[in-house]
Amino acid sequence: MKYQFFNIKQRAGIAYVQLTDDVTQNEWRAPFIQELRDIAIYLRDATDVKVVVVGSSAKEFSIGSSLPTSHDEDVPEQYQTVALATEAIEQWAKLPYPIIMAIHGQCTSLAFSFACVADIRIIAEDVQFVVPELAHGLVPAGGITQRLPRIIGKGAAMAILLGQSTVTAEDAMALGLATTKTTREELWDKVCEEAQHLSELSTLSLQYTKECLYRGSELPFDQGLRLELDVYLLLQTTHDRMEGVEAFLQKRKPHFIGE
Repeated sequence: MKYQFFNIKQRAGIAYVQLTDDVTQNEWRAPFIQELRDIAIYLRDATDVKVVVVGSSAKEFSIGSSLPTSHDEDVPEQYQTVALATEAIEQWAKLPYPIIMAIHGQCTSLAFSFACVADIRIIAEDVQFVVPELAHGLVPAGGITQRLPRIIGKGAAMAILLGQSTVTAEDAMALGLATTKTTREELWDKVCEEAQHLSELSTLSLQYTKECLYRGSELPFDQGLRLELDVYLLLQTTHDRMEGVEAFLQKRKPHFIGE
């Protein structure tokens, strides 16, 4: 399947998604957002995906949305664009597979919101996360007011969203927003290496662990523990669980089939 603003490849259980609009630096306009949503729906229905990798081949990861510069801006159109972006990001957030993002350069506005749905964020040394909406009299959108506090804590998120400060690579690492920092040249290889490692694990274990983390965080503590225990028991009866045991006993690499 071909897209105007994205390039997608699949290999050995890994879906590689790259933002490719070098002309606008992956600006979040309606056609771009629609394709992003369509890709999430395609990946949701895929049966041969274990891990999703997202990166950008442009100079910047993404400059995000174009914010209003005058009172003459079409307010309904702006709202529709943001609503479409929120829906697209939500579609990505619902994917059951681990999502790894390679982020470099500018990651601004809605692009920062999109980055928050990643399970693992690996960044380049030149990365800059920016939330400029307040300077334009707007509220940050795309779910960032809900997801960012869950990642780095309410206090740190408040300082970023209200302070409109640029989050550098060093800041992102200190806050726990990113897990690994590397050079711009090595970024994509580093992310692909991480994806390869995850793709060798059990599909069921990956998906259920992600479900426990996200669903459990929204439940009371005792219910979260129950969910974890129920999932643990469920996986005991799977083929992948038996394969893991046999591989360990035979001192060989397991071959998981997602069943």
